Amino acid sequence: MNRIVIFSAIFLYLFLHFPSQTEAGVELVKASDKKAIAEKALAVARKESVDTSGFFAGLARRNPASKAVLEKCAAEFKEAVQFLNLKGLEGGTASLDVHYALDDAESCESALSSGHVHIRSATARIQKWKTVYNAAEAAVIALEN
Repeated sequence: MNRIVIFSAIFLYLFLHFPSQTEAGVELVKASDKKAIAEKALAVARKESVDTSGFFAGLARRNPASKAVLEKCAAEFKEAVQFLNLKGLEGGTASLDVHYALDDAESCESALSSGHVHIRSATARIQKWKTVYNAAEAAVIALEN
């Protein structure tokens, strides 16, 4: 559901701000517009990271046998928030910085696997986070290029 909303919002924004054929030039989207789109996508990804961290914290409270692994996942997604920004834009490292958030998600997946924790809703939640992350990463890469 959120994936549809995100892509619909981006499509609607681009549709409403797309130049007419007579105005179209080589550069279709201004740098400021690209930055605004990237900032919005990153804000959505930060919120999703906070929500995912809370989701894993809640799972940890309800699943004492897997508490340590689930708390690790909660911490990983909480940490991911700090990487979802454009601070590295000036130095050309913004997409690398954003990629570190994916490393945190993959660390959670590894912890779940090595801890033999198989919770369907956790896997679905990580996939949802990755969908939002992919949109944010694509926006940052488009801005850097």
